[in-house]
Amino acid sequence: MKRNLYFENYINNLQKEIFLLAFDYNYDIIEFISYYMKSSIREKMDMPYTSWHNQPALRIFEEVTAEGKIDRVKCQNINRDAVEWLGYFYSKWHFLTGESSKTIVKFLNPVSGLKNYYVLHQLEETEAIERCKRLYNLSRNKHRRNEVKNSDENKMRYDDPIYYSFLSVRMLYKLSKNEVFNNLNYIGDFNGYDFVDESYSIGIKSDVIFFNNDSSISDRFKFINESISKCNRKANTSIFFCFVFSKYYEIDDNNDEKIFYDLTDIKRKYLPNNRQFQNLYFYLLGKIYQITSSNEIYVYSMPFSRRERIGILNKMEELGL
Repeated sequence: MKRNLYFENYINNLQKEIFLLAFDYNYDIIEFISYYMKSSIREKMDMPYTSWHNQPALRIFEEVTAEGKIDRVKCQNINRDAVEWLGYFYSKWHFLTGESSKTIVKFLNPVSGLKNYYVLHQLEETEAIERCKRLYNLSRNKHRRNEVKNSDENKMRYDDPIYYSFLSVRMLYKLSKNEVFNNLNYIGDFNGYDFVDESYSIGIKSDVIFFNNDSSISDRFKFINESISKCNRKANTSIFFCFVFSKYYEIDDNNDEKIFYDLTDIKRKYLPNNRQFQNLYFYLLGKIYQITSSNEIYVYSMPFSRRERIGILNKMEELGL
């Protein structure tokens, strides 16, 4: 569509007036600009021609503030000229690049726009836009580097078996909907259970086979079944829950066959009356494999969720772990 410079200049000045109304009526100008730039009204004004283009600034301002979601302040402590310029600049940016107001406010948020007014307003609009995008990209690159650093730190936490001991209880609760799992106490005894209830009716031992470990679940279960025998007090129902992150199973597409073969081997070698745990659970690639107290195998689909990971970590922090 051919540009209409008269129309563009009219909308630029219209938005400038809207920003000044918010300033003069003592609305929190940062909140107002953010809310307005992301509003459905501004989204429609980004379109070529709509009825909102014909509305006066006061009508648009009243519509934006009608829901009462923007706070008022006693007095403004921001330069009025900066507010006026930012209203005009945001609109000019849209017409020069065709980018939506939601996108523009990501590149230059109101705080940065008002803060850098003395630098940006002296530049040509195209030069100012280029500068804003460059600064934004530099900021994002720094943020990404921090994300990588933080993810490395979080990975260390996720490699902590304590994390998985909490997660095993959470997943068993989701699987069975049995409220008793919400009443378990964390013990953390290497030779005993990770979790028990007060009456020792249920005891849970959690374990992890990490990705860089070649051991199979058969080898790991043999070790853990022997070590748990050192526990002085046995629960009426003992549960073993093992998280499997091992290249031994994840190396190709036949992981289901491999794990089923090993589970069958465990069933055969460790009958319920000869093992320390009545129920065995093995978690691999979003699936839980269960060997029941009657020595049957069941498979459940249960992928991790981000909420569960954060929730478990928060719980660990509450308990000082």
